Amino acid sequence: MAAGFASTADAALISRLGGQAVYDTDFNITWLADANYAKTSGYDSDGMMVWALANTWAAGLNVGGYTGWRLPTALNADLT
Repeated sequence: MAAGFASTADAALISRLGGQAVYDTDFNITWLADANYAKTSGYDSDGMMVWALANTWAAGLNVGGYTGWRLPTALNADLT
């Protein structure tokens, strides 16, 4: 017996801060549109940082007057 489930996605991705960020209405989160902003902003030459430095960098971001940025987390991940 086969069971099928139909689902619709009602989430919208909305551009914010003049295209610098994207808001997801389903998850109620905003993220930077540039995934390598550490490099393109000139903060880091290649955008590659260890976890602790990346967290410090994200916590200090001010993009379009918005602060309080953080990195996403993963359950059961060994990030040491």
